[in-house]
Amino acid sequence: MPLSPSAEEQRRWLALARASIASVWHPEPLPELMLGDQIVDLFVTLHTDGELRGCIGATNNDRPLAESIAYLARQCAFADPRFPPLTEAELARSHISISALGPKRPLPASDRAALEADLCPGEGLILKQGGRQAIFLPQVWEGVRSKTAFVDALMRKGGWHHWSPGMQAQTFDCLVVQEGLEP
Repeated sequence: MPLSPSAEEQRRWLALARASIASVWHPEPLPELMLGDQIVDLFVTLHTDGELRGCIGATNNDRPLAESIAYLARQCAFADPRFPPLTEAELARSHISISALGPKRPLPASDRAALEADLCPGEGLILKQGGRQAIFLPQVWEGVRSKTAFVDALMRKGGWHHWSPGMQAQTFDCLVVQEGLEP
């Protein structure tokens, strides 16, 4: 992982994400970050009452970390097309997590069997073909039983019905910062 934020800095990331969402209803100055100028690929995820409520990220990010966290937190809360905009009452019951992606590594995948053979549970996966891309963060492994189920679900997410020549795969690790858990 190229980024090694202290426990205090991780708390500041979460405070920035929460304040960015809340600023829609209560504008206030946003917290500053020590590592705010770093550029890293990032996802912000919201769970409300234990259920997924939004997840938005940037895999080819060109924004500084502080700007990315603030922007993606608001996008996650108000622009994830799978959900209606978050309400202020929901924010009070929501849990925020921020996933900072480590470097992406190519995963040789001449076919699906080769991909599954080389895939390590606990790593994130990106599949690409043509102009389409689908990504699963490492946390998705918590809800699947096998490599086959993981790849099946990611292919469905990407709109692919079968493996085809030219499909590319990348794997990565994440630093996950979550509310309610000490780093």
